[in-house]
Amino acid sequence: MIAAESTELFVGPRTALLQVVRLTSPTLAGPVHAHVSGPGLHSPRHGGSLVLGPFGYELGVDVSSHPPGAVVPAQAVVRSAAGEESCTFSLVVGSPGWTVHLVGHVAADAPFAALRAHLDLALTDPAYRFAVTSVELLQPYWDTFPQHRSLLLRLISEGRVEVVGSESNVVGVAPLLSSLPSGSALVASSLGEAERSVYSSFLESRSGASAPHVMLPVGGARDAPNPWVTAVHHDWSARYTWPRIVCSLPHDYYVRGSVPVPPGSVDDSPAAVFASHAARLTGAAFPTAALRRAALAHPREAFDLQSDVVARSLAALTSTVDSSVVVWNPLSSPCTDIVSVHLAEARNVHVEFDGVVLPTLVDGVTVTFLARGVPGRGWRTYSLVEDDIDHGWQPGYGTEIASTHYVLSYDPIASLVAVDGPALESPRLVGPISVWHSEVGEKMVGSTTFTLWHEVGHLGPSSLFAVLGTRSPAQGTLPSVAPRLSLAGPPLGPVSPAVTPVFARYWLHEPAPLGGLPANVQLEVLSPTRLRVVAVSDGPAFSGVVRLSLPDGWSASWDSLPVSLPAGGYVSAEVALVPPRSPGCYPVRATLEGLPFEVYDVALLTVPEWDADDPVEVLWVASSPAVVSVGPGETSLLRVVMASSAHGDLPVQARLLSPRDSWEFAGPFCVGGLLPAQGRLPLDFTLEAPPWATPGTWSAVVRVTAGELVRTTAPIRLEVAG
Repeated sequence: MIAAESTELFVGPRTALLQVVRLTSPTLAGPVHAHVSGPGLHSPRHGGSLVLGPFGYELGVDVSSHPPGAVVPAQAVVRSAAGEESCTFSLVVGSPGWTVHLVGHVAADAPFAALRAHLDLALTDPAYRFAVTSVELLQPYWDTFPQHRSLLLRLISEGRVEVVGSESNVVGVAPLLSSLPSGSALVASSLGEAERSVYSSFLESRSGASAPHVMLPVGGARDAPNPWVTAVHHDWSARYTWPRIVCSLPHDYYVRGSVPVPPGSVDDSPAAVFASHAARLTGAAFPTAALRRAALAHPREAFDLQSDVVARSLAALTSTVDSSVVVWNPLSSPCTDIVSVHLAEARNVHVEFDGVVLPTLVDGVTVTFLARGVPGRGWRTYSLVEDDIDHGWQPGYGTEIASTHYVLSYDPIASLVAVDGPALESPRLVGPISVWHSEVGEKMVGSTTFTLWHEVGHLGPSSLFAVLGTRSPAQGTLPSVAPRLSLAGPPLGPVSPAVTPVFARYWLHEPAPLGGLPANVQLEVLSPTRLRVVAVSDGPAFSGVVRLSLPDGWSASWDSLPVSLPAGGYVSAEVALVPPRSPGCYPVRATLEGLPFEVYDVALLTVPEWDADDPVEVLWVASSPAVVSVGPGETSLLRVVMASSAHGDLPVQARLLSPRDSWEFAGPFCVGGLLPAQGRLPLDFTLEAPPWATPGTWSAVVRVTAGELVRTTAPIRLEVAG
């Protein structure tokens, strides 16, 4: 039985377009001839046999008498070796003029081979274009293969490669987009299936388009180019006039299609909000490097960086006294929430604002209160007033606690009710339990502590920040404060890495170093006795020295190489090595001097070359604790000892990975050191619980890197005892 269906496909010259009608039937055989008739519809009655296309047998119909979107009753008549068939259908007049932009792309953490495959395809097929979706990928590739720099710059200038993401000092091009929208994997077993997939995506996407253009990122972001993307580009153009389907770039979609460019993401985190105003009012430099790193770093490192920026910014905005509290609101609208401050010693106080006594909770050295209506992007200053009233937790009875928004009743399953707020997720409480009341809220204590605060409609952390100090007037908004002419204040965030030296191939483990890397050094192993050393500049002109650190018993054709690089330039030199006769693994290091901190690369050479089954480890965890425990107000050492069989020193970095609730107690996040040849190195972290710490237990590991080598400890239990 014959079936006919109108499509959005058009063929023929643009001045005499024909809309494609799709014809399908299981009985069609031999040459197929067809025509479509209907009011204002015209198709050739004695044309040649139809071609079987990606969508079936395709017949061009003149619909020029009707506007796009019109629905026209039509009849299709088909003749083939099986006979004549006919059917009626509704022809929906299509809209010509659409363009589908197929955007090949490669993401930040893709292997170098994937980026190279995209470059190779661009060189092979002039039609291919692709986007690099982050400078975090392009920068390492730029450093590792400086010989490809001119090729990349040429393809960018020709409009065949586009950098998407954060602004880059690599190619000197300001990206149009901050990110690329998600697209299609375009998985297909044939070209026809790939074309049908693209057409289907076009139909789904065009309904929300503001212009007759659709952008479709294709392929895996960490893979080589999609195998169908250029084939679709060429085959489709030979078949159809509209919609056009072309290999393209985001720039083509937005600029040529006059599509509004979406606004870039704005950092409205508390760190960015407070730092922007502190910089404006004190003259201190905005912590661009710290916040840029925080946007890409491990969540723990991001937390540390943002906490540091918030602390420095609020210190710059707040006068230091201990008789009052300034509550800061980074949100754009007024906020009511619970805040806490920690006093230097226990004091019996309550909180006042403008002479009005507020509900207060004093728990040891911690003072907690409800801050109402703190202005958006502003502050309120509250007084701490001594008195002789007990503002602590009071024991209660029963198995129920409540707040303005929630009621929590305990049973063996700990079931929950929301009075006015969102549904309450059941906490996993194990009895026996106790109930406690205060002026500010109520809590239930069992195997864990669950607190409901009055007048707070959420269970998450507070949006407000409280610091001991004062600010005049008693309340206000930061945007309304006029800047004062003053010398630049102290920096509002760190400007360089906390742990050095920096591994040249940092991207194997982390984002770009804090503050960027204006120059770098690479070691390439050419043979067991020959290395190539490459020094590159990623910023302005650079002068420095590359020094080789050789293990005992080795000699080299040179051990010091002065380098003078123009902006964006590079220099390479080969070095011949003479190894000793003693077998083993030998690290050879190249260190770049001349930056504020040292950058190194390391090559592990073996004498003779070990096979894969050799049982000797180059790096291993010699010891790590099973449990580290402290009580409130106590400090304990968390020490991991690394060992090496290498016949040379190895710089190492170690990161403490643990759950969010432990970040304020366990640290620092990263430590470093130099592991001596065939020696051991202790790496120390600290578990420090303040007096107000809540008991808890967390599982942690320490991840250690030495160049390309990575080792991780067994799980370590961190414990703040009750």
